Amino acid sequence: MVDRLSARASELPNTDLNPRDDPPLDFPDREFGSLTASDYAELGFQCGLEVHQQLHTARKLFCRCPAGRFVTRTDATVLRHMRPTLSELGEYDGCALMEFKTRKEIVYLLEHGTVCTYELDDTPPFPIDEVAVRHALRISRMFDLQLVSELQVMRKQYLDGSIPTGFQRTALIGIGGTIPFHDSELGDDQVLRIRQLTLEEDSCREVSDIGHRITFRTDRLGMPLVETVTEPDLRTPHDVAAGGRLIAAVARASGHARRGSGSGRQDVNVSIAGSRRVELKGVGRHAVLPRLVHNEAFRHLNLLRIRAALRERGITADLLDGCLHADLGGLLAGCGFAPIERAARDGSVLRAVRLPGFGTLLGHRTQPGRTFAHEFAERVRVIACLTTRPFLLAEDDDGGALAAARWREVRMAVRADAEDAVLLVWGPREDIDTASHEIVLRAKAALVGVPSETRQAHPDGTTGFERILPGPQRMYPDTDTPPLPIPDAWVAEVESRTVELPWQRRARYIAKGLPAPAARRMAHSTWAELYDELAIEDPPTARRIAFALEARLPHFWRSSGVRTLPAAERLRPLVRALVEGRMHPSGTNWVLDRLLREPDTAASDIVDAHRLDDRPADPLPASPTTDANARLRWAMGRTLRGRTRGSFDPQQIRTDLSHSLGEVRE
Repeated sequence: MVDRLSARASELPNTDLNPRDDPPLDFPDREFGSLTASDYAELGFQCGLEVHQQLHTARKLFCRCPAGRFVTRTDATVLRHMRPTLSELGEYDGCALMEFKTRKEIVYLLEHGTVCTYELDDTPPFPIDEVAVRHALRISRMFDLQLVSELQVMRKQYLDGSIPTGFQRTALIGIGGTIPFHDSELGDDQVLRIRQLTLEEDSCREVSDIGHRITFRTDRLGMPLVETVTEPDLRTPHDVAAGGRLIAAVARASGHARRGSGSGRQDVNVSIAGSRRVELKGVGRHAVLPRLVHNEAFRHLNLLRIRAALRERGITADLLDGCLHADLGGLLAGCGFAPIERAARDGSVLRAVRLPGFGTLLGHRTQPGRTFAHEFAERVRVIACLTTRPFLLAEDDDGGALAAARWREVRMAVRADAEDAVLLVWGPREDIDTASHEIVLRAKAALVGVPSETRQAHPDGTTGFERILPGPQRMYPDTDTPPLPIPDAWVAEVESRTVELPWQRRARYIAKGLPAPAARRMAHSTWAELYDELAIEDPPTARRIAFALEARLPHFWRSSGVRTLPAAERLRPLVRALVEGRMHPSGTNWVLDRLLREPDTAASDIVDAHRLDDRPADPLPASPTTDANARLRWAMGRTLRGRTRGSFDPQQIRTDLSHSLGEVRE
C-alpha cells in the first residue's frame, strides 16, 4: 500500500506555485455549486492546506504555565510597539515592514495564572516540553512522515502583535509523507501529500483591533500545536473541505489533539492558472471552505483580466510612479455626501489620487458584492488604520455618492484625462500619507495580477486583505534554545503503538454494515470513540445508533450550549432494548434526546417508558367523517393517544386500522 501511494505521489508536481501560466480569461464567472471538477481543472484551480491543531498537554511549550486555561480576568496590561529586524542575510521581510507601517499600539491583557515573564520575552525559554515533542512525533508518523533526528528551534517573525516577542518559536518534526485520500472528487485512489509537520507555540487571542490600537489576551499564548502542511493537491472546493477534515481526523485519532472551539484552524493556499499563491488565514470551520476558495479562485481570474486590460493599455510601473495626488481642501464643501462633509468638519484631509490608465476598471467585479475598488479600500484600511466608514470613494464605483459635476472638479485638480481613474480618500494627515502611498503600491501590484497576500475570510464567503505574504526572510535560528537530539527510545515507542487511522476505521464500519457515506462521516466524527465503546454487534441496531448520534448530538450541542459526550453506559439500555426488540426503532431518536436532556433520570427508566406496548386498541367510536383518508388519520390519532414513541409500530397500526376501516385509497 505504501509503495503504491509513493508511486502515485511521485507523479504529482511538487511546487507551491501554480504550474500553469495560461489563465482562461474567457471562462465565465459562475456561482458556487455550478461547476464540475473538469471546470475547476480548466481554471487550473489548486489548493494546499496548513492545518493547526492544539496538543493536549499540561504545560505550555517553552514555559511551565498551564495549557488550556481560558480566562476573562485581567491582572495587568502591557503596551508594546514592534519593529522589524534583519535576517541572517541582512534583509527585511516585506510583511514585517508592512506591519511596521501600521504604527500599531499593542496592548496585552495579562492574568497571572496563565502567563509568565517568558511570554513577554523578559526571560529565556525553558527547555521544550518533552510531552509535546512525543505527541508531535506520533502524529508525524501517522502521516507517514520521515522524522528528523535532531530538533532545531527556529524563530518565525510576526509583527502583527499576536506574539509579544515578535517571533514564534517553531521546530520541524517530519517531512515528506502521503496518506490515502478516498474522499476526493477525483476518485478514491487519490493521495494527499504531506509536505511537513512542525511543532510550534500558539499565539494570543485577539480581543479588539480599532485604528492604531490592537488588544490581545495572553492565556492561549505559548500552547503547543502542530502545523501540518500539505502539497497543493486539492483540485476542487469539495476536496479542500474533505482534505481539512481528513487531516483533523488523523490528528484526533492520535488521542493527543485538543477538541472544541478554537483548538483547530486552517490556512488555505489558493491559486489558479496564471496566478500566484494567496493564503486565506485562520479558517475555523471546514463547512465554509468550499464557497470561500471558489470565490477566491474567481477573484484571481478577475484580477488577471484587469492585468490583461492594463497591459493592453500599455500601463507600466514607471508610469504609476508619477501618480498625481492633491489635497482638495474645501473643493467639495457642500457636496451632499455626508461622510465627506463630516470629515471636513472634523479637520480630516481629503485627498484625490490619479491612477493613469485605470479608467473604468475600479468598478470591475472581483468577488460577490465586491469590486476592484474594494481591493484598494481593504489595503488602505489595514495599513493606514482608517476607522471611519466609508473612508475611500472611487469614481467608477461610487454608487452616485457624488454628482458628475463634482467629479469633474476633482479630475481637474489632479489633471486626470478620460483614460484615468480617480480615488478619493480622507482621514488624519499622517494616515492619509500612508494611504495614498499604499494606493499606488496596490495599483502597481495590479500589473502583476494577483498580489502575494495573506487574506482574511469574511462570513459571506468573500476575502479581504490582511497582510503581505511573508517570505523566507522571516525565519532564522533561535539562539536561546539548544538543539534536541531525538532519542531512539522515543521513536521506538511511537513505532510500537498502533493507532487506527480514519480510513482504516471507515473500512471497519463498512464491514459492520454501515453505508459508505455514513461510515466516512462516523470515522471523522467526534463521537466515533463513543460509538466504538458501545460495541454493537447487531448490524441493524449499529446503523440506527450511528444515524441517531449523527442526527441528535449536534442538535443537542447547539440547543443546550453544552458540548459533552454521554458515557457509553448511559446509552447501553437503549442499545439492549433495540437488539432485544423491546422498543420499536422509530423511537430511537426520541429516546436518545431524553437520555441527553435528562441526565438526572435513570437511563433504564427512560427506555422502559418507551417499551413496546401490547395493550389492545380501544374500540373506535363512530367516525366523524366519511372521507376514507381522513377517517384513517382520525383513527390513528385515537389509537396512538397516550402512547410514546418507540412503544408502537406505526406502520403495523396503520395496516391494522386500514383493514378494520375498509380499503383506503392513498
